[in-house]
Amino acid sequence: MKRLIFLTGMLCPFLAVLSQTMPAPPLQIGNQVPSTSLGPTLNFAGKKVNLAGFKGKLLILDFWTTGCSACVAGLSKLDSLQSRFKDSIQIITVTPQKEEVVRKFFATGAANRPPLPTLTGDTVLSKLFPYTAIPHIVWVAPSGRVSAITYAEYLNTINVQAALLGDFQHLPFKNENVGYSYKTPLLTSTVPLPAGAPIFYSALTGFAPGLSMMAGINRDTVAGIIRRYATNWQAVDLYLMALGNLVNFPRNRIILEVRQPLAYRYTPKDGYFFEWQQKHSFCYELRCPLSASQQQLQAYMKEDLNRYLHVNGRMEKRLVKCYLLRKNNTGAGLTTAGGPPEVKSGPDGTLLFIRNTTLAALLYRLNEMYDLPPIIDLTGFTGNIDLTLNMPYADIFSLQKSLKRYGLVLEESRQELEMFIITEKSGS
Repeated sequence: MKRLIFLTGMLCPFLAVLSQTMPAPPLQIGNQVPSTSLGPTLNFAGKKVNLAGFKGKLLILDFWTTGCSACVAGLSKLDSLQSRFKDSIQIITVTPQKEEVVRKFFATGAANRPPLPTLTGDTVLSKLFPYTAIPHIVWVAPSGRVSAITYAEYLNTINVQAALLGDFQHLPFKNENVGYSYKTPLLTSTVPLPAGAPIFYSALTGFAPGLSMMAGINRDTVAGIIRRYATNWQAVDLYLMALGNLVNFPRNRIILEVRQPLAYRYTPKDGYFFEWQQKHSFCYELRCPLSASQQQLQAYMKEDLNRYLHVNGRMEKRLVKCYLLRKNNTGAGLTTAGGPPEVKSGPDGTLLFIRNTTLAALLYRLNEMYDLPPIIDLTGFTGNIDLTLNMPYADIFSLQKSLKRYGLVLEESRQELEMFIITEKSGS
């Protein structure tokens, strides 16, 4: 799944944005992009970029920052698309960060590869194409008209091919309520109440169009209210928030004792995440007296989820099938040729390779796959390595075969592990 926005980014020469002046009103689908100079550029054939200067090409703008892990992970995909379609398209990445910040980011090796053209210090395009979550993808047709605004997952070979034929119909609009404040209550009272009267409640709603995957806690000391909220999250993530385990809990330690597991979990095999999310995500809000502790908030949230979803979600030790990763003295061994650290996956979830990173990073990615049994590292090896895997999503046999070439063995075992379990209540 995708975990938040905390859900994206990209990408040495880059584009510099100097003295940009453009009309303020945001552009809509069907609008013609204005003829506007976007400043001197590096790593681009020409010293200035004109937004309207790409007629005859499909122009794709990708908004990102260096702190967006999803954006950085998508850099190689952008490079591949540009290489594949050559002069038929032009991908330009756009960031509000200063040029020196971006240069330093690439110089550290975090994504040290020949980058696509990058506009830095942007204050103009973000007003023409406002957003709250990145990556944020804008598609401009060869005619110069804004033709689609999407999530990054829709930027792929099939959709680019269709766009070059003039077909943008299948690209869903990335609807974002840019002006929405996440401090605003999800529900409003239609009953007149005395001024200053506290309003305490909990609520669970379905997917809310225009809102990002956000979560947090607000404290209003004047009204005496503490508010916990989460917008457009899947049920499993809401439970993990309630348990305080959202970031670190492995997906393959989740057991779903339900009739429709697809409603609780997303994998790349399930299609586009955004389409799945609209059907299976929730918004949650809890408003309590300010005196409520963190432990109480977590307990209330878990109780609410159990009650509203008519399930029992809990942590429990179970004896489960798992695999133990061990190292022997056969195979090519564990080495690295250096380069930027990377764990590379394909859009279908295929785990392609790891480069100059640790076994811990590999196991983190593997244990995020719902359909793999838990994998426990017993190698004791902490160095950086390169591994070519080409493992289809959650294919344990392919993984075993690939690891064997490097002297790594996966042994099937049964261990008592802490698992998160969701069980439907009788009569649900």
